[in-house]
Amino acid sequence: MHNVLDWVIPNLPEKKPRHLLGIGVVQDIFESVERGVDLFDCVGPTRMARSGFVYVRPPLGTKRNKFRYKINSLKFKDDDTPLDPNCKCKICNNYSKAYIYHLFKTEELLGYNLLSYHNVYFMLQLMKEIRQAINEGYYQKLKKEWAC
Repeated sequence: MHNVLDWVIPNLPEKKPRHLLGIGVVQDIFESVERGVDLFDCVGPTRMARSGFVYVRPPLGTKRNKFRYKINSLKFKDDDTPLDPNCKCKICNNYSKAYIYHLFKTEELLGYNLLSYHNVYFMLQLMKEIRQAINEGYYQKLKKEWAC
């Protein structure tokens, strides 16, 4: 994909937005932004949520764990901490890993909704940080902080 972007992007008009469909992996977002992509959309955050994956920021999230973990692991059964202690979304502020673990184990639909909300919030915050880093001239520093 990166090679294709390297070939395509220079042939696109600079004054028009560049949209890339289907990008939902943190490393790919950083690599695509660096190549000149402006807009993304992907079902990844909600699809991953329906499979029980929680997106997490560094330091909990790393390139190695693809910035995510699976909530239905038994280790979260009694874990009263938020999904991501570094996240400010209303899910992390109001619900524990144990509660969402319970929702997934009982196949309660609310669990899918809560994780979907969190994961979409995660992506929106990431893009907000990337835009700010570009505007303020510290994009490479941000990329390094995310170890991408």
